[in-house]
Amino acid sequence: MQEQGKKNWEAWKKDLEEAWEAIPQAYRTERSIHRTLQCHLYNRLKEAGFTVVADFLPPRVQDRPVDLVAVNPRGEIHFAVCIDRLVSLDAVKSLDGFEAVEKVIFTTGMLEKKVRESRFFLKEGIEHVHLKP
Repeated sequence: MQEQGKKNWEAWKKDLEEAWEAIPQAYRTERSIHRTLQCHLYNRLKEAGFTVVADFLPPRVQDRPVDLVAVNPRGEIHFAVCIDRLVSLDAVKSLDGFEAVEKVIFTTGMLEKKVRESRFFLKEGIEHVHLKP
């Protein structure tokens, strides 16, 4: 996962979808899916050599924390990740509130039409990847 982001979003997508599918059906709630994906990605980024911070609340942003930021050895935020049902304005504002090499929102909404419509909020420099179990 290190230094491969934009060119490798499909690999991230596949990896996260496999983690989602591993959750037993009886335990798949919106919250448990979100936290499982966050924990899974935390471990992957940690294994890749990043210092990972969960639930980072950027300065001047009080609406929503960024689920994960991965800090490289130089102290720069390399990856900033939000996981949400749809592309929300709050997630976009949070990701837009600071500098990072790569920013991405992973969505988990089951209604793909709604997910596509929510892409309206995206800003330049923020990628979007839709996950499906």
